[in-house]
Amino acid sequence: MTTEITKILKGFKQFSETPYEDSIRFLKEYLDVEQSDEAFFELGKALFLNEDYDESIEYLKKTKNFKAAAYLGLDYFKKEDYPNAIRHFNEFLKESTNETVLTYLMISHEKNHEWKDAIRCGEELLEINPDNYSIKCHLIDCHFNLREYEKSLYFINELDCKKLRYKKGRVLFHLKRYEEAIEELKNVKTLEAYKLISKSYENLKKPQKAIMYLSKAYEKDPDNEILFEISEISFKNGYHTHSIGILEEVLMEDPKNEMALEKIARNYLELQKFELVIMYCEELLKVNENNFNAYLLLSETYPYLDDNCKALELAEKGLKINPESAELWIQKAWAIYPFDFEKFVKCYEHALKLEPNNTENYAKLIWYCALEDRQDYAHKYYEKLLFYNPAFVKSFEEVTKYSKIT
Repeated sequence: MTTEITKILKGFKQFSETPYEDSIRFLKEYLDVEQSDEAFFELGKALFLNEDYDESIEYLKKTKNFKAAAYLGLDYFKKEDYPNAIRHFNEFLKESTNETVLTYLMISHEKNHEWKDAIRCGEELLEINPDNYSIKCHLIDCHFNLREYEKSLYFINELDCKKLRYKKGRVLFHLKRYEEAIEELKNVKTLEAYKLISKSYENLKKPQKAIMYLSKAYEKDPDNEILFEISEISFKNGYHTHSIGILEEVLMEDPKNEMALEKIARNYLELQKFELVIMYCEELLKVNENNFNAYLLLSETYPYLDDNCKALELAEKGLKINPESAELWIQKAWAIYPFDFEKFVKCYEHALKLEPNNTENYAKLIWYCALEDRQDYAHKYYEKLLFYNPAFVKSFEEVTKYSKIT
């Protein structure tokens, strides 16, 4: 660069209250008189520092100075155009090693979800500075995103920082070290930590503890989604009255919440309180007459009341709304079963076409075919079961002995 330009820019930096704006104005005037490679570079750099990224790119592309590639990378980085940022950072790094540019390259790869490339950059940066705390934090996340949990844990343990407790708990959770995860997360006391503790307790088959920590999460963020999670854990573990109570809380705030109405009906079906199932399904259909799950629940309920004709009618109404529901085809099959075995099989076949990998449905159909002494059908569907599920290991005799595969 010429001495004249250098001195003037240095003066702006030292004495001007608006050094970048003054530099930009001077350099544009200079370029009107003389086309200088150095002036293009300095103008592009000044425009970058003034956060005029598009104009900075325009001028930097006119210079042959290899350092322009670094600033072009930064321009694109600030514009969140990470592929172009990566391209220009790599061009610069072919000519020179620079820790700052390499760091931006790593972060660009991260932003672009290119975890392996980000790790490669991080490893190079640790060769330059083995104690770089920030880079190790980035490597924790990159390895985690690649599901390399042991490597992520290695860097967490190396840094040994209380601020990383949540990340350590999260890694331990994914390593299925649930009790250790809980111990790490108990002191974090954030919404995300409480949710992860809850999942850990659920995996440890401790549903009451799981519910307790989801309740703490709800105190942090009173969101209906958390109440639905609590109700689901309660449902799965047979705490149906508790599940219903939680869902009633949702209805108090939102009486027309379809998911709450549906889940309450499902709980009452498990409790075999059939009149209440019908009542909540009817409320659900008042809210949305096209809610096919209401028809599904009703078609499951009426056979218990010895009314298969009503169950069939409701299953068919549901199928008009959603003909792709395998569950509704199954319910139609069960409604028909007492009257017409051939039609029962055809409905079941339709369900299996929609869900060809559903082992349990195949097993039930095979069992009932054997029960009706239709060995030809039973063997036919057993062959199909093996075709769609080649890893299936139970013999034909085992399948026909038990109605449900566990």
